[in-house]
Amino acid sequence: MKQNRYTIDALARGMLVLSLFSAERPALSLGEITVAAGLNKSTAFRILSTLEELGYLEVDPATRRYRPGLGVLQLGFAALASMEVRQVARSHLERLAEQFEETASLAVLDRDGQDIIYIDRVRNRAIVGVMLGVGSRVAAHATSLGKALLADRSDSELSSWLATLPATTLTEYTLTRDALLADIGLIRSRGFALSDQELAIGLRGAAAPIRDSSGHAVAALSISGPASTLSLERLEQEIGPAVAAIAQRISRALGDKVAR
Repeated sequence: MKQNRYTIDALARGMLVLSLFSAERPALSLGEITVAAGLNKSTAFRILSTLEELGYLEVDPATRRYRPGLGVLQLGFAALASMEVRQVARSHLERLAEQFEETASLAVLDRDGQDIIYIDRVRNRAIVGVMLGVGSRVAAHATSLGKALLADRSDSELSSWLATLPATTLTEYTLTRDALLADIGLIRSRGFALSDQELAIGLRGAAAPIRDSSGHAVAALSISGPASTLSLERLEQEIGPAVAAIAQRISRALGDKVAR
């Protein structure tokens, strides 16, 4: 690694470790990283621990192998393009956006469940009052995407999460804790989530979870747009079921075998 007097060694080593991950090598062990980066084991472990704590790496507790975390999405790393769910979902996003002439989005929950992070978007018109792009974060509880993912959590996990929910609201329509809990029950029963101006006045949407081979919701798919073209009736009767059907198709491609 070429260095000059302005180089910060620790930062350079951290970036080197992150650069080791690719579509061909999505997960690496401590030993593999130590050899590939040319570091001693204790230095490599300290770097990995720091990156994990900051959310840039995640470690599988069973295999002890590391993989890029959600934090790298905001930095625009190549890990974004290598995410399997994004690759599988892309063509479906494009078709949904064209079919409904609205914006189709794909998002994941951050580590603590407070925000969603957009990992892909196909825009057919400007979102009302909100400028969003890949890597953008917004409050999970105020979006159909976030609620679709939160509904996959267990009751005990939801209870703990709700205790951390800020009391402040984003709009007059943002759901309170009790209303949000009731809404999550409805989401579980019908298979998709709706949002009605909870994030921004004039913005509505419908979303459904995408599941992997373990059956866990790893992302969510949505259609969103202005309230003037997306009535609640249309969202519930037409768009929500369509989004749920596409999300199930993507889930099957990722290995989910449970009929829902």
